[in-house]
Amino acid sequence: MSMARRSARLQVKEAANTSDSPQNVDATQSLEHGEQYDEEQEERPRKRAKRISAESSGKRVEKKGIASKQLRRVRGKLGLLARLAKDVPVEVILEVFCHLEPRDLLRLARTSRELRNLLMSKTLKNIWRAARQNVEDLPPCPHDLSEPQYAFLIYEPICHLCDRRVESVLWSFRMRCCQDCASDLSKFPQYDEEFFARLPQEFRSYDILPRDLILTSERWGWTGHNEITARYKAEYETLQTTEERKTWLNRKAKESQQSRDHRFLCAQWMCRRDIERARELDQLRQQRKEDILTRLNDIGWREEAEIIMKSQRLITWRRDSFAQHKSVNQPRKLTEYGWNIIKDELVTMLSNHKEKRLQN
Repeated sequence: MSMARRSARLQVKEAANTSDSPQNVDATQSLEHGEQYDEEQEERPRKRAKRISAESSGKRVEKKGIASKQLRRVRGKLGLLARLAKDVPVEVILEVFCHLEPRDLLRLARTSRELRNLLMSKTLKNIWRAARQNVEDLPPCPHDLSEPQYAFLIYEPICHLCDRRVESVLWSFRMRCCQDCASDLSKFPQYDEEFFARLPQEFRSYDILPRDLILTSERWGWTGHNEITARYKAEYETLQTTEERKTWLNRKAKESQQSRDHRFLCAQWMCRRDIERARELDQLRQQRKEDILTRLNDIGWREEAEIIMKSQRLITWRRDSFAQHKSVNQPRKLTEYGWNIIKDELVTMLSNHKEKRLQN
């Protein structure tokens, strides 16, 4: 037992101290896309400098001194994870990692170079596997993706082609794709007769090519992937004998069926997750509304809010204007600070409604 733990410690320390090795570079490919996205989001055009007076300049220097002290404190907090990666025993770090989820490991990998090298090392694949198993009913990692790549596909809502935010996943292609990119026929051709006319007949008879369903305002139906198709065709044409090609086709047909089965499981899992998340958000909205009604009761305006809810619900069979109000219809816990911000606006709205109601 002690030998195994010591061996694990040595492997992990070696991985943490290794930077830009081939092993780490391969393992980190799944994060490079996301990091590029973050950097591009931070790029902003420089604003034109304003001329200031000597008096305002002195005030700004004073404020700058205060801000720099605050910034130093923040930077110290941001460096805490990096210090933990160096100072805390490896066994403790690994034990903590095993109780996290893959999305947490992805975020940790972006906090410091040390944690990135540690988490992206292939020696920690069991840690990623343990983290994945903490997610209820999440399908296993497919054979053609590493655990970090699989986590990136599941949890990072970024189009793999243009970096836009997108929720849908093309599971068969192992990528996310926005509507504009999915409408590009040069990348995603229709899965039809014209598509197969350019390929060996065996590709169709063995059903080896991945396909996915694209539903956008521009197109609807099954689509292929030109890059994957070209790679398959190149592999097939390098094989010389009939036996080699048959073996390759059988293997690809098996992989294709496994991919379709996995796509179905992932789509089911994501659908359940979205339904559960929607339920959680609805509960938060309902709780916020009840908390607001309690606060309104304390200041004598709950009765008017209930009149709005009852009367409009009977007429429209929809959520009433009070529940739909921007300050009420939020999946966010109501705090004392938040209540003080929205109180006057709600009271004004209720007062106007009461005045109109009494006039009629």
